[in-house]
Amino acid sequence: MNFFNSNILSEEIQTYIRQHELSDFRQISLQKSPFPEVSSAELAQQIKGLQVAKSKFPFFYEAEGIYYPPSLNLEQASSRATALYKSKLVSGKTLIDLTAGMGIDAFAFAQEFENVTALERNPELAEISKHNYKVLNQNNLEYIHADFESYFQKYPEAKWDVIYLDPARRKGSQKKILLEDLEPNLLEWIDEFLNRAETILVKLSPLLDLKSVRDKISQIHEIQIIAVKNEVKELLLICRNEVCLNPLVKAVNLESGQSVFEFDWKEETLANSEFSEPDSFIYEPNAAVLKSGAFKLVGEKFGLKKLHQNTHLYTSENFINSFPGKVFEVQEAIKNPKKEIEKGSFHVISKNYPMTVELIRKIYKLKESEQRTLIFTQSISGKHILLCKRVL
Repeated sequence: MNFFNSNILSEEIQTYIRQHELSDFRQISLQKSPFPEVSSAELAQQIKGLQVAKSKFPFFYEAEGIYYPPSLNLEQASSRATALYKSKLVSGKTLIDLTAGMGIDAFAFAQEFENVTALERNPELAEISKHNYKVLNQNNLEYIHADFESYFQKYPEAKWDVIYLDPARRKGSQKKILLEDLEPNLLEWIDEFLNRAETILVKLSPLLDLKSVRDKISQIHEIQIIAVKNEVKELLLICRNEVCLNPLVKAVNLESGQSVFEFDWKEETLANSEFSEPDSFIYEPNAAVLKSGAFKLVGEKFGLKKLHQNTHLYTSENFINSFPGKVFEVQEAIKNPKKEIEKGSFHVISKNYPMTVELIRKIYKLKESEQRTLIFTQSISGKHILLCKRVL
């Protein structure tokens, strides 16, 4: 079956797609197509792909003649930012991507490796991606329609410097959240992978529990939690063919200007927290640090005191630079919120407080503003409402 409608690549239809870049693709899909050889659904999909590519992978957007795959593939693909970051984590001459998808990661690796092989078992996606990387003249990236099991059987002696994989996290409409339920099952294949490559780089869902992953895979040498603008996107594992009892952990917040927070796995267990009421400055770790679980260590490393065992906010008398997160200067403690803040404009944070941000906004009739921040929280001495300003 031929999934690739080459008519989409005609100059007339490509011009139409560009002209309708800002249109609602849902409306386009409901209208009659002006081109008998291309359906309205196909036009809508190309317009949606162009819209997604503009921010997520602009090197596609900027190229002429790119063919966009179905929505699910666009959604599951790495962003350009995370792909570029991953391409710098590993090194060598040869790399194979066992689950290539749209090939955004494979394309990034191809900028760093002499030869990259990308396997994709979905025939439609493989055909589309072959076309796209030919358009981009990425001649050291070989895109192959195959699943890795059959490819391994065909080439039993094949080895690479690096194996990269992003296991499938979905079966039909159902999302998989357990490591052993992913495809391929890393627990079953890790030894075979490490027989074929010196380094294995694995991309996992940030929903997975770090401790559980670490307990199940003893060859993990490095764990990286990757956020983009404070939203955690990926959990990365770097594995090698020897047991590692104390892997390095890195919490990275791309496009934020914040420093990388790194530590050895055992350091958090050995760290201690000091506690305090709110002082002059309040520190909120970024999402990657919070995902890392280094709740004691981040305070200890920066000389900060924690507000409460269950409040992941920290405080200090003097400003501490280079903290991996947001820093607020406390202006005053709000004692009578009905009188002092009602109907005002604030950014609101609620941490270990019995009301959500939504409920707080509703009760006090608050409007949004980035100029002033209200922190609703709890310290060792009780509940607090703090009026703060963000320290840049």
